[in-house]
Amino acid sequence: MKKKIAVLLGLALIVAVIIGAVIKSSSESVVEVKTAEAKTMEYEDKVLATGKVEVVDSVDLAASFPSKLTLKVQEGDQVTKGQVLAELDVSEQKEQLKNAEDNLDAAEKALANAKKASQEIAAAKKEAERNLALAQQRLEAVKALIQEGKAGQEELLEAQQAVAAAEQAKNAVEMQAKGMDTSTLEFQVEQAKSAVNAARSAVEKGKIKSPIDGVVLQITAKNGSYVQPGMPLITVGKPDQLQVVANLSEQDINGVKAGQEVEVRWAGAPEQVVKGKVDRIAPVVSAPEMGQTETYIKVYITIDDGAALKPGATVDVVIYRVKPRQSLLIPNEAITEEGETKSVFVVDNGTAKKVTVQTGHSNELYTEIKEGIKANTKVILEPKDIKDGQKVRLTGGGAK
Repeated sequence: MKKKIAVLLGLALIVAVIIGAVIKSSSESVVEVKTAEAKTMEYEDKVLATGKVEVVDSVDLAASFPSKLTLKVQEGDQVTKGQVLAELDVSEQKEQLKNAEDNLDAAEKALANAKKASQEIAAAKKEAERNLALAQQRLEAVKALIQEGKAGQEELLEAQQAVAAAEQAKNAVEMQAKGMDTSTLEFQVEQAKSAVNAARSAVEKGKIKSPIDGVVLQITAKNGSYVQPGMPLITVGKPDQLQVVANLSEQDINGVKAGQEVEVRWAGAPEQVVKGKVDRIAPVVSAPEMGQTETYIKVYITIDDGAALKPGATVDVVIYRVKPRQSLLIPNEAITEEGETKSVFVVDNGTAKKVTVQTGHSNELYTEIKEGIKANTKVILEPKDIKDGQKVRLTGGGAK
């Protein structure tokens, strides 16, 4: 009896071991996976950002020197090129101009007097030279008469004294001529003219003029206030020529290119959607703005019609890297990469099958599939440990 019991227990143990081995083998060869179906649906890839509306052609006008300001226009006024928009108090500059003009007048008079004296001396020099020549001719004539016995030593002495007096007079005039160099006075006149021109320019700079035809967009100084040089006072521009400058993070800039379509919305006109295009992208990464920590890249956007927008407005910007379109999509986590080759694992009769695919664009969720699989094909999610030909079992109902 005891032998029969022992035999039965042994058989039961063997059966249990065999069943356990079968179960273990089965659990090791079949892997549970989550899947999603490849679906044809609307796909888009866009970047959301905020931007500022700016005038394409605008000029900031500032004071050239510290002074009191008098405004001649208001915000919104139409202005023309060369129109005076504001004036600075130039009473000090006018006083400097008067002094410079007085100095110029004095320098010009001194030069005129010097030139007149120089002319007189030149005439005197010619006269002295003529007198000397006559005296020398007279001396030679006396010498000839002496040889003929028609003149004596008294006439010779008189002629010699006349020549000496003429030479002395000529030398005196030449000394005066040397002292009448007008080059210094001419230089002083040129300096005085430069001072007058500088003073006139300073007075003229007191008139702040518009360099373009346009509209007064902004006035940042009060009428009658005391302003400093370089401080922006008035902004003039053409509000019908607007652009949007959006700041994109270094992560979002990837894939953004010139020519991509843009939609702009402003809270001031919520029912309006302004169309535009990416015009250009800044070549450098800008440092964080005050109070911010992230760097950014400026993206310049031209807009088709900015009538609904106002310069300086903060707007919401949508940049379409890919406009909405129907595409065959799978979740990004189904894609595996080996070098430049991209693949997915599909479920075929309970078996994982590796398939090479050709992809299109990707956004934060989905990737477009151009070739390799068809719609409704089940692809395995996160297949990093899956091998080609491995048995799999679906779990979790599959991702959508």
